[in-house]
Amino acid sequence: MRIFNTLSGLKEKATPRDGNLRMLICGPTVYDFSHLGHARILLFYDLVAKYLMSSGKRTTAILNITDIDPKISLRAKEERSSAADISNRFIKELMIDIQSLGINTLCIARTSDYVETAKKLILELLSKKRAYFSNGNIYLDTSSLVSYGKLSQMSREDLVNSRVDIAPGKKNPSDILLWNGIDDFGQKYYDKSLGVGVPWWHMQDSSVAMLIFNGLYDIHGGATELVYPHHESLLAQLQVLTSNQRPVKIWNHVGLVSINGKKMSKSFGNIIRIRDLIRKYNSNIIRLYLFSKHYRQPFMFSQSELDKFYSTDETIASALWKDIGTKIPHRRTRLTKEFTSYIENDVNTPAALELMIETAREGESIADVRYMVRIFGLVY
Repeated sequence: MRIFNTLSGLKEKATPRDGNLRMLICGPTVYDFSHLGHARILLFYDLVAKYLMSSGKRTTAILNITDIDPKISLRAKEERSSAADISNRFIKELMIDIQSLGINTLCIARTSDYVETAKKLILELLSKKRAYFSNGNIYLDTSSLVSYGKLSQMSREDLVNSRVDIAPGKKNPSDILLWNGIDDFGQKYYDKSLGVGVPWWHMQDSSVAMLIFNGLYDIHGGATELVYPHHESLLAQLQVLTSNQRPVKIWNHVGLVSINGKKMSKSFGNIIRIRDLIRKYNSNIIRLYLFSKHYRQPFMFSQSELDKFYSTDETIASALWKDIGTKIPHRRTRLTKEFTSYIENDVNTPAALELMIETAREGESIADVRYMVRIFGLVY
C-alpha cells in the first residue's frame, strides 16, 4: 500500500520497520459526543488497518484520546462535576460510537495514563539542555531544530508570525510548550522537579508514542488541521527524544468535514453526532457515504447525498442474499486485483467503491463482492 506522506508530499509505501506496522492516530478530546468529522477519521484508519491485516501484515493501531484539556475542565465546571467524571463519561460514549460503527481494529490510549512518562521525558529534555524553564513553564528549544517547519511547509519567518503558546520569557517565538505550570484550569499534576502543572498537548501525545512505540513507528494519522502546530511540534519532540530525524515514516492527514460551508466542530456548535446518524442510518450507509470521497479531500456534508446510499446498501445486500452460499475467493481474481490496486494507491475508496457497486449490480461475481465488502468493513 502506498499512502500520501504530508512530510514528503509523495505517496510512499507503508512498510513496517520490523514486521509489525505501527500506527498512531490522533483521536478526539473527550468533553462532548463524537461527530461525523471524527467518524471520517476513525473509519478511514480502520479501513487502512483492515486492509493491511487482510494482506497478512501484522498491524498495531493506537487511537490516542485526549483527556487532559481546558475544555474538559470548563465543562466540568459548568456541570459542577470533575474533569475525570467528564472525560470518563465521554470516553464511554466514544466507545459506544466506535462499536456502533463496526470499528474493531483500534486500541485506545488515554493521555492521562501517560503523565508519569511525560514527566520523565521532560526531565530528560531538561537534563540534555534541550528544554528550559521560563516563568513556571517548560519549553522545548527549537533553535537547533533545522527541519522544524518542514511538515507544515513553514519557514522560520512563517513560524514566528504564526507562533503559539505566546508568553513572556520564551527564548524563541516558536519554542514548544512542554509543561504548563502557569494556567490553572482544574487538572493538576505534581513533580518535585517540575512543580505543579500539566504536560501540554503535544507532550501528551509524545508520551504515548514513546511508551508504546519507543517513539519510532510507521504512520501517524489525524485531521489536516493538526499539521500545525500539533504534528509539527510532535515531530520535533520525537526527533529530539529518539535522536532520529525520521521517527515517523509517514505523516498522513484526513480532510475536514464541513456543513453549510463551515468546519464541523464542537466549538462551533454545528456537529452531527455519530449516534444521531446511527439512529437513522446503519453503519454500512455511513461507511459508504464517507468512502465515496477521497480521504484527503474536504468533505461537505449533504443530507440528500447521504440518503442516496440507502439504495446502494440495498443493492449490495440484495446481491449477497441472492447467492448466499458463495465464499470469498482464495485466489485473486481480475476484479479483486483491480479493487486492491485502488486501495493500494493512496486508499482510493471512490474508485474501489464504484467497482464494488457495479459488480454487485451485475450480480455475477458475488465472491468478489464479499471480499470487497469485508475490506470496507460492511456487515450484511
